[in-house]
Amino acid sequence: MSLFGLNLFWLVTLAVAIGIALRQRRRARAHLRLLSEFTEALAAGEPEPPLPPPPTDSLGDLQVRLRRAAAAERQRLDAVRAAQHRLEEVLGGMIEGVLLIDAAGTVLLSNNRAEVLLDLPRGDLPLGRPLIELTRNPDLHQLVREVMAGGGAQRPFVRDLQLDGGKGLVLQVTATPMPSGPDGLRSFILVFHDVSETKRLERIRRDFVANVSHELRTPLAAIGGYAETLLGGALDDPQRGRRFLAIIERHTVRLGRLVDDLLTLSDLELGRTELRRVALQADDVVEATFEVLRNKAVRAGIALTCEMAPDTPPLDADEDRLEQALVNLVDNAIKYTPHGGQVTVSARAADGARASEGPAPAGDGFVEVAVSDTGIGVPPEDLPRLTERFYRVDKARSRELGGTGLGLAIVKHIIQAHGGWMRIESELGRGTTVRLYVPRFGRAEDAVPA
Repeated sequence: MSLFGLNLFWLVTLAVAIGIALRQRRRARAHLRLLSEFTEALAAGEPEPPLPPPPTDSLGDLQVRLRRAAAAERQRLDAVRAAQHRLEEVLGGMIEGVLLIDAAGTVLLSNNRAEVLLDLPRGDLPLGRPLIELTRNPDLHQLVREVMAGGGAQRPFVRDLQLDGGKGLVLQVTATPMPSGPDGLRSFILVFHDVSETKRLERIRRDFVANVSHELRTPLAAIGGYAETLLGGALDDPQRGRRFLAIIERHTVRLGRLVDDLLTLSDLELGRTELRRVALQADDVVEATFEVLRNKAVRAGIALTCEMAPDTPPLDADEDRLEQALVNLVDNAIKYTPHGGQVTVSARAADGARASEGPAPAGDGFVEVAVSDTGIGVPPEDLPRLTERFYRVDKARSRELGGTGLGLAIVKHIIQAHGGWMRIESELGRGTTVRLYVPRFGRAEDAVPA
């Protein structure tokens, strides 16, 4: 081979080698670009682009390692998402409101209950907002300042707060510092527990103890005082002695009536009262009630009327207990209605609109029995408390008329024992209406106790 031919061979070989190297370089660049896009998508949490089968060189080894890393990262992300979903479910199912804030007071985490308790507008999310924008309650912010100034102490700070918003809620707020994270930033968790009902029950208990003590003290003091007077010599005066004994008897009857009402109410609340439920016609129960109170109504100058809708279904109730409830209501109506007034007892099938206002199912499963009067009425602020034990709007007049303050509480529990409920409407100077919703006969299985 000549020198020219040898040089030409090497030139061709070199050109082929350069071409192969350039093509491999282009393929490597394209592969690297795909691997780069794959990595960027993985880092952004987006779906990764497809990759070709891995080559047998170092790029192929890198591709295999990236795929393994992507699979592991997907597993970690799935685990994080599952944990976050569980956390959201737990927070959403809590009856307590929860807020997580940072050292600047910015909300980092919240649940729906916190938004309800803080009375935030619908859709007004608290995340990323300062706590001071969500509530202006000074006691809450003082509690936050105290927990932030607590240094490294992990002890919780607890305080009862009356938050704004017009709901009259009393919240027990527990503020606890959280351990600092890897970045050194501090956070604090606030837990809001609605204790309004607990506070209300505590107040009712205190009022009950005070009221029952007062109610018992009055007749006992009278009985003791007049008995002492009799023993001191009044027995020698027949006229004074008989008068004092009549007073003692009157207070003894009052004391017995009070004890009987307390025992009745206790048995109803504890479910010790056995109901003998039968099919009752509403007009028969109303007539029996009027028989008991007709003379009293005549003496007071009160007209008793009965209005029964022609299609009123029979009641599914205990006759004695339902009559006891109606006697209490009609007796109250007579007491607080001026001379010349009227007390009306009506009954009809409860329509869906009215029945849906109670705790039991709506529909035609209940009968509405209403006791209305043209009496003095009740102030609006007193209506929610009328069924509390011993609660009286006019205490002096109630005692003067012989009431124990337990009548409406007994009525409420009698109706609840039947699976119904009661509602009271009143207007000062215009009268009061008490509506009882009693299950109709044949639909007792639909009743839901309150």
